[in-house]
Amino acid sequence: MTEEKTIDIEQELDELLTKVQPNLQDVIKRSFTNVALQQTKNGEQIKPDILEDVSYFAKNTQVNLTRLELLRPPTFHMQAVSLDLKSMGLTLRCSLGEVNIKGLYNAFNENLYNLIPVMAEGHVLISLSNVTADVNVGLVIEDDAYSFINPGIEFTHDEVLVKLSWPSPQRSGGYEFITTEQLAKHIDDLPLTAAISMPLFALLRHKLQRHLKQVLRQATSVSEVMCCNPSLLEAYSSMVDRIAENGNRVVDLVLINMRRTLLQTCREVLELPPLHATFLHKIGSTSFIGKLETDTGWIKNLATINRINDVSVSRPDPLKTTFHVTLSIKDLQVGYEEYRVKAMGVSCGGRVSAAFRDNRLRLALSVGLARWEPYAQLDDLRLQLLDGMDMHASGLGPLSALSASVRAWLRGAPVAAALGAQLQHELRTALAELALWDLARAS
Repeated sequence: MTEEKTIDIEQELDELLTKVQPNLQDVIKRSFTNVALQQTKNGEQIKPDILEDVSYFAKNTQVNLTRLELLRPPTFHMQAVSLDLKSMGLTLRCSLGEVNIKGLYNAFNENLYNLIPVMAEGHVLISLSNVTADVNVGLVIEDDAYSFINPGIEFTHDEVLVKLSWPSPQRSGGYEFITTEQLAKHIDDLPLTAAISMPLFALLRHKLQRHLKQVLRQATSVSEVMCCNPSLLEAYSSMVDRIAENGNRVVDLVLINMRRTLLQTCREVLELPPLHATFLHKIGSTSFIGKLETDTGWIKNLATINRINDVSVSRPDPLKTTFHVTLSIKDLQVGYEEYRVKAMGVSCGGRVSAAFRDNRLRLALSVGLARWEPYAQLDDLRLQLLDGMDMHASGLGPLSALSASVRAWLRGAPVAAALGAQLQHELRTALAELALWDLARAS
């Protein structure tokens, strides 16, 4: 193809994308509603959405949350959508209404138990009102349909209401449930709700991503958007590839430098504070008190961090380019070299560790010119998914019944906050050491 024909095709493509974009936005809106109706018709909304058990310690009190599930499956109602076919980006806002989580709780405080040997337990209902999701994804082409990568989904809500119910004996016999309520502005304001914040939002993200994937698949075919013109389709594919290549080049430069500094400074192993807890464990109708202690723990293999797909690129203005990408730590491990448990007159100890196969971090960074001087800044880097836990605990022996509790305690370790803070520090260090003019030219 001659250079003149290439310019003509690129100009024709630019005009076509401008023309079809508003109509495609409307198609995506309608498809968003249609998918929700299809899921209801197929009975998909009936299946319960379950969260894993959570255990945490607060002020010498052990709290266990079990049998957690969403009271109703979430429904997604689109409020706004913005499509940019030239930079292959899609942003939207949708409403989930009220999200409710129900389950069981039990709480144990050693000091109180020494005075009154009972355990606080009952039902918990957590309600988040007016939940909305702001979604930002990069678009890709798969099998003549649009799909997405690098989903950035942030949830906001108005208030959190926690209802705790417990059985109270009546004078006339039997029990009556007493309920207390607690109100907070944000899910992370209360220890009880903060404990389920990450797994809850991870579940909602998974449901919303699944919904959006079906929406895009059903919306339209890429060849129809290109008017079934092979030359336009080829030019469009080339444009998409160029966007990804430029983004990959910039992010790979940053990640290579980040991994190198992690290894050179021996910071790929991150320290976790020791765990000290007094707990109450129940086996059937039998309860017993125990103590758990660990030495300093660790999060390791941070230098195995890498992107898992192409980079999404957007240009908010001519002098600024923003990159979004999904990262994963290939061999993320969390553990304690030594733990000790005493319960029922038995002592045991050993090593406990867990590998998290499914972990996802979202990275957003910007490169540009300010007063004609290059700059690079970290916009966001946080852990959004920590799942696929494979735990190994040696030495439990006669206390093997505690394995589920040890798993919950390990999951409750402050991994997300520690990991996010360390990686943000390392990435800023990596950006500061790069040749910024090279980075700006690569973008």
